[in-house]
Amino acid sequence: MRYLLFKLLPKNLLSRFMGKLADIKAPTPLLMGVIQTYAKHYQIDLSEMKTPWAEIACFNDFFTRELKEETRPIDQGKDTLISPVDGTLAEWGPIENHLLVQTKGIYYSLVDLVGAKEAQRFTKGTFLTLYLSPADYHRIHTPFAGQVNRFSYFSGNLWPVNRFGVEEVGGLFALNERIYTPIETAHGPIGMVKVGATVVGKIRTTYSPVTSNQGQGTTLDLPVEPAVGYEKGQEIGRFQLGSTVILLLPPNGFTPHPDLEKGIKLKMGQALGELGALD
Repeated sequence: MRYLLFKLLPKNLLSRFMGKLADIKAPTPLLMGVIQTYAKHYQIDLSEMKTPWAEIACFNDFFTRELKEETRPIDQGKDTLISPVDGTLAEWGPIENHLLVQTKGIYYSLVDLVGAKEAQRFTKGTFLTLYLSPADYHRIHTPFAGQVNRFSYFSGNLWPVNRFGVEEVGGLFALNERIYTPIETAHGPIGMVKVGATVVGKIRTTYSPVTSNQGQGTTLDLPVEPAVGYEKGQEIGRFQLGSTVILLLPPNGFTPHPDLEKGIKLKMGQALGELGALD
């Protein structure tokens, strides 16, 4: 019954409405009251916030707030891959037969997720799925230094990406709106898939004005001109409300950090493991 209700729900329209609602400017006392109530409910540490309160005019300003640098130190290991977000490691493992694990017993296609051409770059590689809850910091950073030359936008549905969505909607991440960003690094390509979800107003990036949830059925493959170089840990995008990031790693070797296991909470900048040398 819950699945049917969500299927009938105008999820994309609702998400655009929620995005607009979160952008509405409100009187400071009212807005601060809402934010403090939200922070208390989700146990958010407001002392980490770098964005001045004077610059917060709407809820989205808070939700996409900048954090103090010292609260998210970046692992500076030469070959270290870092977490691009605060979130939970929902799944991770090898990419076998062009399939990724959505959850136990449910798989989805890498080709459906990023297209046939890009899928070839990650055959027999590794994937990591990072879930951002409403309590998490929602800016997205680069997991490794590299250059962005192009990106793809895939329109689609906006199913929830919480436990219900993951367990009940087959092929969830390849059905939902998403922006795919290949980062060209010294260790080969790293794919970043930023997945939309119910009530996520938009996904934004720092290299293009194109955003998700445009209200049009389309797939775009666009150049980034001029190409943009990023240092490890530099901001590359943000979610307006929570969602999921999927990292795709090439098949040249990834050595996970000893503590890396499904279900752990991660902070942006935390080491995920070491990248191997190019063949």
